[in-house]
Amino acid sequence: MVTINDVAKRCGVVKSTVSNALTGKKYVSPELKQKILDVCKELDFQPNFYASILVSGKTNIIALVLEEDSNVKFRGFYADLIVSCLRTAAEYGKYLLIYSGIDKDSVITMLKRDKAPIDGAIVMTPLVDDARISQLEQQRIPCVIIGRPAEGIDISYVDVNNVEMVKQVVQRLYSQGLRKFCLVNSEENKTISGDRAEGVRAALEGIGGVRADIVYTAASSEEEGERAVQPFLEVGMAFIASDGTVARGIYRAAEARGLDPLRDITIYSLGEDNAGVGVPWKYAKQDYCKLGEIATRLLIEEINGDGQTKQICTDCFVV
Repeated sequence: MVTINDVAKRCGVVKSTVSNALTGKKYVSPELKQKILDVCKELDFQPNFYASILVSGKTNIIALVLEEDSNVKFRGFYADLIVSCLRTAAEYGKYLLIYSGIDKDSVITMLKRDKAPIDGAIVMTPLVDDARISQLEQQRIPCVIIGRPAEGIDISYVDVNNVEMVKQVVQRLYSQGLRKFCLVNSEENKTISGDRAEGVRAALEGIGGVRADIVYTAASSEEEGERAVQPFLEVGMAFIASDGTVARGIYRAAEARGLDPLRDITIYSLGEDNAGVGVPWKYAKQDYCKLGEIATRLLIEEINGDGQTKQICTDCFVV
């Protein structure tokens, strides 16, 4: 079996120089580093993963922490997000570890530095008081958020401009003659919920003769969508749903009330349905490939020593 000593001998250097070239722990000139890499390839030398960790202090693994709630089902956009994070991480020689479907207490435990084999983490859908973010900060593990963190938290993030997105949706529906709106929002403790509510207020500011209600759900489920809209079901109402699953619940509630969901009311979803195709209502589409790519690059920059907080709010959506 080829060892690091064999590589060092072939290159005419000491073993520590080969180690530094492979781990980046200490400077090695670009020419010598390339020579060492070429010899590694020629000899088919594969550095021991665990030995590399001990030498460099890094695992080259980053985590993607999905929804905090273990009851949340796999969402349609996860596929685009995960593939984008995987591909971007691979460009930098990193691996991706996905935390999904795990209860909050277990996630908090797993994000301790002595428990998690990770160099940093991307966290989805932050809460106003998010224990995951607090844990990562306490453990001094680099972290980037997809979504807007709560006020006063100095952390890098990338987010869709949800205020502008909802504002555009309401303005479009208003231009179609609709005057009664109900935002069926996600849980009130999510920062995205506050941004959506602000979007409704911004769209209707200074406009009279309009009714606008905002209701919060306890979970993004069909059952919650159906329950939340009961007091607001009437002809001419425009329902703006937090996502496609909630929109399905609104559709079902209208049918149960004897209303035609396609003519008596209007449903607009702020995200694609889990099924992704064939839904009868309009929806906004976010570019989760772009979000995943930006978040992964930001995290790797931070892991590599860039201490500058970066806050990117992008209009990567289509209404």
